[in-house]
Amino acid sequence: MKSGKTTAAAAGIAFAILAGSCFTGIENTGRITDSDVRRRHASDITPEQTFLSAIASEPPSAWRNGKPFRVTDKRFSILLTPASASATDIAGRDILFAGFRPYSSITGTKILEATFTDSKQPADTFFYRTPMLVSAMDKAKELVIPFTVDLDLVARADSALTGRTLYIISPMWLDPADSMKACEGFRHIEVRVDTVIAGTDVYPLAVVFDVTDPRLAITSPRAIYMTLGNSRTATRNFETIFSFTNPRKRYPQVSDDVWELIIRSRVRKDMTRDECRLALGAPSQIERFPTSSGMAERWRYTDGVYLVFDDGYLVNFRL
Repeated sequence: MKSGKTTAAAAGIAFAILAGSCFTGIENTGRITDSDVRRRHASDITPEQTFLSAIASEPPSAWRNGKPFRVTDKRFSILLTPASASATDIAGRDILFAGFRPYSSITGTKILEATFTDSKQPADTFFYRTPMLVSAMDKAKELVIPFTVDLDLVARADSALTGRTLYIISPMWLDPADSMKACEGFRHIEVRVDTVIAGTDVYPLAVVFDVTDPRLAITSPRAIYMTLGNSRTATRNFETIFSFTNPRKRYPQVSDDVWELIIRSRVRKDMTRDECRLALGAPSQIERFPTSSGMAERWRYTDGVYLVFDDGYLVNFRL
């Protein structure tokens, strides 16, 4: 009996050793660490995402006298103190930063007041009381002046983009010759950037470009609004609008006649899901429902457009 117990104990020890070793092969895959995850995410970042990442707002502690801003909305005048010059027609004008000074609120808190002058009438001075505490200025990464565009950012974006040949993804085009009125646009075609100008307080950059394909018969410049940075309002950054590479080369399986529909944001029956996504972008909602032949999909878009697919092919739609 003693011999049997000893043998059983030895077998148990041997099994424990084997179980704790690399015998299973699972441990040979290595442990996934945080650095591995960061490295994997870094490899997913595209050149388009990093292209303008160095262009960012200066911290307020680095603002120099004369830093220019474009006023985009007459509501900017509501933000000014009574000591400011008249600003009833201030929309569209450029103002120049002239310094900070502390202001004591009714509670005695010291807040930062910014001074600006009119670029064309230096005697006109405007005072804006920021929400920032004086004590926080040195640590602040940025200070947003409502209803304005930082023209230093516009100039840096213009230097980086002007003269570049790119492929435009978004068809949300504007006509710079008609007060930036919305006009028909194309997707996945080659354009050449002409200049970058100030946009709106929501979309601070307006990229003006020329269409290089003569078949499209667009002889005058077009424009598109763009954002910068990582804030929640930066929803139209460079990578959502432009590509460095020709999208057509990534989809050789798409026929020429279907590609002509895609660049015009059009669809027809029997197009695949990938082709429709290229033509209209990703849907806001996808619904799946059973049919006599299996499962179908309905893609819904925010503007009332919908597509219906059966067995992976478009069978019905509303544009």
